[in-house]
Amino acid sequence: MPKSLDGAIQRLQALALASTDVTIKAAPSYPVEDSAMLPLSIAHIGLGEFTAEDASSTRHISSIFVDVHFSLNSLKAAYTQIDLFIQEYLKRLAGDPTLNGTVDTIVFPVSYSVLAMEWDMLTTVGPRIIVPVKLRENPTA
Repeated sequence: MPKSLDGAIQRLQALALASTDVTIKAAPSYPVEDSAMLPLSIAHIGLGEFTAEDASSTRHISSIFVDVHFSLNSLKAAYTQIDLFIQEYLKRLAGDPTLNGTVDTIVFPVSYSVLAMEWDMLTTVGPRIIVPVKLRENPTA
């Protein structure tokens, strides 16, 4: 697979779906409007920095946010699932530092926080996992 931020997002979503400790019901390649399927993982570019190192080389460091939304119907169930998911997901990231060849590398450390979120006018709770990735490319004129 060629290196790209879209490819990295797809891989991060695939890793969310691969969770065995917690079943993630949906992890679309692009954010959706519908929150009917919880838990739901949404990955998107959150921050970035682009540098032209010289005329033939660029460096792009982007932080991809992986927001995993859990239902608030039961706080105990939500936080149990959040704990299990974070532990497994971080292990999967450590085992795939190039995200299946879509980036040059994950720029560790990966950070996360658990927060109240909103999706499709529904209040949810879950982790925001911030995955910094590095891409080196040759620019085209």
